[in-house]
Amino acid sequence: MISALRFTLSIAPRTDRFRSAIVVAVAILEQATGFGLALLLGLFSEVARRHSTDGLVVLALCVAVFVMVTQGTFIAGYFTRLRLQEEIQNEVERRIIDVVGTTPTLEIHENSGRSERAAVVRGARNEIGPGFDRLMWLAGAALALIGSAVLMASVVPVLALLPLFAVPTVLATQAADKKRGKAVERATPSTRLAGHLFQLATTAAPARETRLFGLAGELRSRHRTTWDEAGRDIARSDGRARLPVVLAWLFFVLAYAAAIVLMVRAGLSGDASLGLVVAAVAVSSQITGQVQGLLSLTFWTMESLRATRAFLDVVADGAAETAAVVPATPAPVPPKLSGGIKLEGLSFQYWNREQRSLSDIDLELPAGAVVALVGENGAGKSTLVKMLCGLYRPSAGRILVDGTDLTRFAPDEWRARITAAFQDPVHIEMSLQDTIGLGSLGHRDDADRIREALRTAGGDRLLASLPDGLRTRLGRESWDGKGLSGGQWQTVANARAAMRHAPLLRVLDEPSASLDAHAEEWLFQQYTELSRLDGGVTVLVTHRITSARAADLIVVLDGGRVAEVGTHDALSRADGLYAELFHLQARYFV
Repeated sequence: MISALRFTLSIAPRTDRFRSAIVVAVAILEQATGFGLALLLGLFSEVARRHSTDGLVVLALCVAVFVMVTQGTFIAGYFTRLRLQEEIQNEVERRIIDVVGTTPTLEIHENSGRSERAAVVRGARNEIGPGFDRLMWLAGAALALIGSAVLMASVVPVLALLPLFAVPTVLATQAADKKRGKAVERATPSTRLAGHLFQLATTAAPARETRLFGLAGELRSRHRTTWDEAGRDIARSDGRARLPVVLAWLFFVLAYAAAIVLMVRAGLSGDASLGLVVAAVAVSSQITGQVQGLLSLTFWTMESLRATRAFLDVVADGAAETAAVVPATPAPVPPKLSGGIKLEGLSFQYWNREQRSLSDIDLELPAGAVVALVGENGAGKSTLVKMLCGLYRPSAGRILVDGTDLTRFAPDEWRARITAAFQDPVHIEMSLQDTIGLGSLGHRDDADRIREALRTAGGDRLLASLPDGLRTRLGRESWDGKGLSGGQWQTVANARAAMRHAPLLRVLDEPSASLDAHAEEWLFQQYTELSRLDGGVTVLVTHRITSARAADLIVVLDGGRVAEVGTHDALSRADGLYAELFHLQARYFV
């Protein structure tokens, strides 16, 4: 929390020094308003007792000026405070993108512990922006409370201790808040599941199946059950913390009543002037509100600090992973493959599984070859291609690129020399030119290269069908753009992958899953020719034997192990898994 506090105090002036100064001034002046008015009320009483008309006029003007300054400052500073919060929020979100979006591997998304921390940050990131503002208002509230204690002590010295009677309420509330925070953290898996159920029930993509199978009632029921499960633990934590908070407040109220009696007695006995007693009674009447405000501000400030702490934890995770994965002196990535890519004893185990997804993979992928990965669902095909891309670190074994261990390359430099298209491509909602051009940032404005990539992916008809050509806006979630079918989005993703020329590795993970037969044949013909021309390795993940048979080498995975390796002709004649799959699929074409 100290780190979170230090970050909160430092990020505001770094983001906008001028607005930060205004926020500090507004927070202190606003909190001091009640204290200042109490002092002026005491002076009014003294002047009125002396029957000084001129003094009353001067004090009236002082009150008017004081109110105008404090309220004017508050109103003028309101939008400054909001703008500073927005600037801090934007800066924090950019940093989250820098960390979560650029970690060398996918652990931050798929490792349950790290992904939950990242989910907490994404959900609570809106609490970070107001943190500085809340902290300054908390400081202003504390100063106002101290000022009130000093004023009351000037009437009856022992009343300086009155704010201390509020300490149990602060501690009890903080303890309750801490227990609630832990309960909320424990409930994170359930709340994430509830959010997923909500998305299933209310968003467009799943709507076909939810309507077809009549799932609205079931999703609503499960959403309620999940939320109830999460809420019960939170409610129990709140219930256990409520009694200490009530007792602490009762203790404070009794002390407050005793303070009023002592101040009135001091005034009646002449131990304090009328004006001083009036001012002290006025501020004492604010103590309850000040303590309540202090508690509220403490709660909201703690919310911001907790979110900031979670953010700093994710930043630290990202930095630790980068330090562990990125070599201090990276080896140069070869400009062109001469031998190929070799896997030696490669194994991988997911963080939440007891068994390995890949075990003892020994494999050679020759330069210039098209290699098809074939196997049933769960065989390890997608895991293997992610490891080739450097998105996972091997649990054992290694990947050699022309004899150099892949871990010796800087991840960004290696990934700059590869390209990929996946069966569930990202729907990037920009113009068609931008959506494809992102595949090679240095050429995103090169319309000719983008058209060439579209031709490679078989997208000529798609381009001709769009009303504004390459300038057509795609997608309907971010704006009212052109909606595409699944096959068209697949074509766009394949074109994006074709933007990089002469990659060392080209990964095609079911790139034709949503394409028709003609588009599939064209696509594989293009990629086969490109692979042999540029000398890179093309890895094709497919369930379709018709696609695999065009490959130079077919690798059959079964249970995370290499079951067979060979050409289509050799494997289809053998008595193995590939031949079984081939004959099963061939039935439907006879």
